[in-house]
Amino acid sequence: MSPLTGKPALTCALVLMGVYASIDCPEFAPFLLIPIILFLRHFPKSVQWAIFFALVAGFASHALLAHKKSDIFFEPSTKGCGSVEAVLPRNNGTAFIVKIEPKNGAPNYRIRLTEKRDLAELPRPGDDICYEASFYPVTPPTVPGAFDTRGWLESQGFATYGKFLHWESHKGGWVPERSFYQFRMWIKSRFDDYLEPAETGLLLGLLAGDRSGIPEALRSDFQRSGLVHVLAISGFHVVLLAGMLMIFLKATRLPHKVVRIIAIVLLFVYIPITGGSPAVRRAVLMFAVPQMGALLQRPANTLNSLGVALLFILLPNPQEIWNPGFQLSVSATAGILIGGSHNPLKNLPDVFKKNRIWNKFQELFVDPTYVTLCATLSTAPFLIHHFKTLSPFAWLGNIVVVPAISWGMQAGLFALLSPIDFLRQHFCYAAGFFLRLASLLTRMLSDSAQASVTVGPFGPSILLILGVLFLMLPVFRKNELARIYSCLSILLFAILFCFGSYRSIVSPSWKVTLIDVGQGDSILITTPSGRNILVDTGPNDRQDAGKDIIVPYLHHIGVLQLDALVITHPDLDHFGGAESILKMFPVKELWITSCARTEPKENWISVLEEASEKNIPIRDIYRGFKWNEFSFEIMAVHPKPDVCGETNEGSITLRAKGLGHSILLTGDLTIGGEKEILRTDSFIKSDFLKLGHHGSKTSSSVPFLNAVSPQMALISSGRKNRFRHPSKQVINRLDSLHIPYLNTATSGTISITFTKDSQNVQTMLPQSGQIR
Repeated sequence: MSPLTGKPALTCALVLMGVYASIDCPEFAPFLLIPIILFLRHFPKSVQWAIFFALVAGFASHALLAHKKSDIFFEPSTKGCGSVEAVLPRNNGTAFIVKIEPKNGAPNYRIRLTEKRDLAELPRPGDDICYEASFYPVTPPTVPGAFDTRGWLESQGFATYGKFLHWESHKGGWVPERSFYQFRMWIKSRFDDYLEPAETGLLLGLLAGDRSGIPEALRSDFQRSGLVHVLAISGFHVVLLAGMLMIFLKATRLPHKVVRIIAIVLLFVYIPITGGSPAVRRAVLMFAVPQMGALLQRPANTLNSLGVALLFILLPNPQEIWNPGFQLSVSATAGILIGGSHNPLKNLPDVFKKNRIWNKFQELFVDPTYVTLCATLSTAPFLIHHFKTLSPFAWLGNIVVVPAISWGMQAGLFALLSPIDFLRQHFCYAAGFFLRLASLLTRMLSDSAQASVTVGPFGPSILLILGVLFLMLPVFRKNELARIYSCLSILLFAILFCFGSYRSIVSPSWKVTLIDVGQGDSILITTPSGRNILVDTGPNDRQDAGKDIIVPYLHHIGVLQLDALVITHPDLDHFGGAESILKMFPVKELWITSCARTEPKENWISVLEEASEKNIPIRDIYRGFKWNEFSFEIMAVHPKPDVCGETNEGSITLRAKGLGHSILLTGDLTIGGEKEILRTDSFIKSDFLKLGHHGSKTSSSVPFLNAVSPQMALISSGRKNRFRHPSKQVINRLDSLHIPYLNTATSGTISITFTKDSQNVQTMLPQSGQIR
């Protein structure tokens, strides 16, 4: 505990976070609060009083300020009046944050409405507005790991969100946000004359926090390469801005105290300009505390400055502790500060310290790699918990991409401050060059299927132990307690992993999951040995099912790679997400029909080309093909080899069986294809049947249903789809044969787990009598 003795602010912040976490998650209270009580006597009395203050302040602030989730979310009227709090340019229009003050004495609330038309005049912050709006339905996630709309609304403090149908605004009084909005628009105008829209959007995001102009593809590249932190205003940006600001102010020959005061004031103004995220507040406060210490001639400790920043952020908003951005920002900063104080490179022999070549190599490669390692280890538990992924290339990106980004930001700042258009033009060109270079390098890093690696999932208890283990590593050699804890943690991890492997051997199981991708198909088969085969990849019309649904789901459940990707036939609602999956996720083989190799559809050709670029073998599937492992088998019962016809009729049809259970997957198989299967000697009787063509009347004939004789039918269709799938005729057939069914449109993702003695069906959404 000695490292905390001289850091009362950091100690208070840690205790405060422990109190908040214990109140919100009582099961962790013994592990968080009991150590505080046990180690309290090891601190001096001044720190003991600080801890007591943090305990009291934590319980009081949580009781007074922590809102209940149910207090925020409700369905407001589609018509109303309020005042505009903020205007947020977005890719799909302009979003407005509107504050509503009901006249009936009800509490105030905020809503988010989007104007999708490109109008010359729009309301500004502070204006009064009366509106008629259409609100989007807020439904629970239908796929594990998918975006939680309700959680997002609650985290932002919105009652709901939607789009304008009609509005009228009247000029209101001045509010600070109006000036901040105009300042952001002024920054944008300074770049628009000489830069491409994508470059302007990236520069505006880096300098002012407005990321609406950053292309979605570029954001995805930064996220996959582990560099998404570069796009969010954080300590990196504030340090760079503060450094340049101090240089400019010192050039004015003002007294040092005046320079520090002006710099502190300007950076505090910068907080609301960028949206006031926790990372910006934390970085500005960490800059301000040492500067104020210098004014008072009292040195400030960096870790204690972090504690001061945390207290200012958490005391007025206890729920901020659960914000992923807050967790990642704080843990990365703490990791860098702690790792820097225990840097083993400080103890190198003098022969290295005096060598110019080594010093340059250390400055350009070794130090950035070490800093990245510290940040990666400290943020790893939170990254695994929230995203189930880590990026192996983050260290390389920080070495080659971050410098280009920083040079682009510096050129952009000079362009903003240049009074002469000639200078502004050339600084803009320089900024554009460095930003294009950073984008190109990021794209190269993200193109690898290994750019984002699945890790987990692990429970919060394991991640908590892992996080403390990382904190103990720097003092492992000097502290006996750290050595004991590290050895016990490693032993615990070994026991848990061995027990998991032993259980999978003693009690084998396999699983089939119908992923809710809307109007399309995507089915994941997980074999008893843990291999994963994905059958179809959903559509990419409204959204790319591969990038937005399937890959996040695979990460969420801990899939490391796909042993095979099966495309039953080249229709867009079955292969739409395939190209994204091949780009973003490791795939060992691609299974298609021989007829699909010559299909002339442009999007399908892109899928085949992507597989070729990634050197992924393509295997032809036809009747009689078998893939098996111990106690499990997948067999193709359709189509005939080298007989090409209508794509739906030639859909790959697979029968998976193992541990005494089976399922038949039919793609978009039509009645014609069903008749062809019935004319063969293929054994198709199965416990479960995935109906062909989303339950269309052109599939699932009575003879075929009788031949399969399933205990339950499964349908993959979209909500309120324009084809009205499943067909009433098919439903009537199922009812007449007493075959119950489940539909992803009403049940969400459907998972069936097979063991030797049972088969367990689970749905993402509650059934409410939907099984028929």
